[in-house]
Amino acid sequence: MATENKSPEVRFEGFNDKWKKNYLEDEIDFYSGLTYSPLDVQKGEGTFVIRSSNVKNSELVNADDVFVNPEIVNCLNVEKGDIAVVVRNGSRSLIGKHAQIKEILKNTVIGAFMTGLRPKNNSDFINALLDTQTFQKEIQKNLGATINQITTGPFKKMEFFFPNIEEQKVVGDFFKNLNKSISVSKIKLTKLKNLKKAMLVKMFPQEGATIPEIRFKGFDGEWEDSTLDNEVHFFSGLTYSPLDVDSKADTLVLRSSNVKRDEIIDADNVYVDSSVINCTYVEVGDIVVVVRNGSRNLIGKHAQVKRAMNNTVIGAFMTGIRAKVPSFLNAMLSTLLFQKQVEENLGATINQITTGVFKNMVFKFPIENEQIKIGQYFENLDNLILNHNEQLKKLNSIKKACLSKMFVA
Repeated sequence: MATENKSPEVRFEGFNDKWKKNYLEDEIDFYSGLTYSPLDVQKGEGTFVIRSSNVKNSELVNADDVFVNPEIVNCLNVEKGDIAVVVRNGSRSLIGKHAQIKEILKNTVIGAFMTGLRPKNNSDFINALLDTQTFQKEIQKNLGATINQITTGPFKKMEFFFPNIEEQKVVGDFFKNLNKSISVSKIKLTKLKNLKKAMLVKMFPQEGATIPEIRFKGFDGEWEDSTLDNEVHFFSGLTYSPLDVDSKADTLVLRSSNVKRDEIIDADNVYVDSSVINCTYVEVGDIVVVVRNGSRNLIGKHAQVKRAMNNTVIGAFMTGIRAKVPSFLNAMLSTLLFQKQVEENLGATINQITTGVFKNMVFKFPIENEQIKIGQYFENLDNLILNHNEQLKKLNSIKKACLSKMFVA
């Protein structure tokens, strides 16, 4: 290997030495995983075997955990700082997926389709290096032609640029702290989503009940059954032909692709000329609902229009709802009660809910003032979820940019 020196685009102050190209095997000790048979598996006890299912978003997770009889273990136990890498899998895209061992894990090994890395200098630096596109390119270059795997030989001989030990530590610490921030943000977001899920059950009367489990002070009395047709105004979407579509036209047509996580997004936008419009334009507060789709599980997906959207209509496979208290209705459409009615009323052959069926769905409604309070609660919760989601996106974007600029490609 000829000596080759380079520097990253962005680096910390005080470091000026060139980075040197080196084989992974010179920076890392490699070890193999455990081969075991189904007869060796024990239920919930024994030696834990880390497999690809236990690696998600560069973190170790509990998922489809496997434990084996400790007596058959003939490989190294993982240590804090080790990195477990998927090197063989039925899915090509999972090769190279990895997670750092961040705490002491007794009686824990990796499976045969994993490789263990034990960095000789700085584990955090190596862990960040494995997140780079440079590593992904090496993976693609070394994948087997017929079997989705990287063998240990080519893995050891992968070449990357490395700084001195002091700079490795500084770069490693930076990404370790960034990963912690991302992890904390994910946990907060998950907690908020779980809170919403729980409150959608507790703040709406469940089957057989006429009042919710949790209620705001000052409200009592039973909620009353009513059809959606009695509570809201429905409007239909636009039927258009491919000839009407023009990316330079002025009217946006909202379709199922524009609804994600209960929010309206820009995705695969379709525009038509205003001259073909023969339906209602959306207004702030309207709720757009997917009522027909090739995918059965997308029926009932919905989003509230939260800002002025001039020259915007919905497509023919959507239904628009205009409610007196839109935030309450938007929350109600997120409940399992609504999902159940959707499933019960889906067409046998075509994935759709007809307007007639939709209008006749029956739900329990409180008085208007209670609807307002409940709607405000879920509106605030949705805003918190949206803000945390945006924060997480920004952190991931920062990480992606830094991985590109702080390593030598």
